[in-house]
Amino acid sequence: MRLLGYRIYIINHTMTNYRRKRTPPKDKTPKFNINERIDAQEVRVLDQEGQMLGVFSREKMFEMANQRETDVVEINPKSNPPVVKLVDWNKFKYQVQKSNAKKEQKTDEMKQIRISVRISEHDMLVQTRKIDTFLEKDIKVRIRVQMRGREKQHPDVAEETLQNFLKLVTAEYVELNPPKLAGDSYVVTIKAK
Repeated sequence: MRLLGYRIYIINHTMTNYRRKRTPPKDKTPKFNINERIDAQEVRVLDQEGQMLGVFSREKMFEMANQRETDVVEINPKSNPPVVKLVDWNKFKYQVQKSNAKKEQKTDEMKQIRISVRISEHDMLVQTRKIDTFLEKDIKVRIRVQMRGREKQHPDVAEETLQNFLKLVTAEYVELNPPKLAGDSYVVTIKAK
């Protein structure tokens, strides 16, 4: 079929699946055996606070859990005998997820500040204030003095700019590595004392 010299194509939208199907993120919480899934005949039992109650048989363990109205969670299946804890399963799961989230959050965070050889005095002060706040929060900072074009022929100017910039940082810091030339920029990494 022609319409004013242009061809019209009928596209079947079910055929054009250009988007990749995304899988949901995997649950990173470790898997625990709970209640009847625990198959050991003898276990080491801990209470909710983590105090050792002793080594008991499987039947005695379930009897203690019924008396306390709690679940039995296998903490360490590899030890001999396996270690179980008498605790409410939902609270325990929440605490594990919370601690995993903290561990993920506490990974070495690093911020990067990029400046130019031609940076003005005021811009230097603004950037150093940012660095001071990062160092107060115990975040490592990588400072990079970028050189472009003909500036690359004079790395000594970039090093001098970096030294002047570091003099303006008011927070106490330690250089993790000495300033060095990396490609087209001078780089130094600092952290709070």
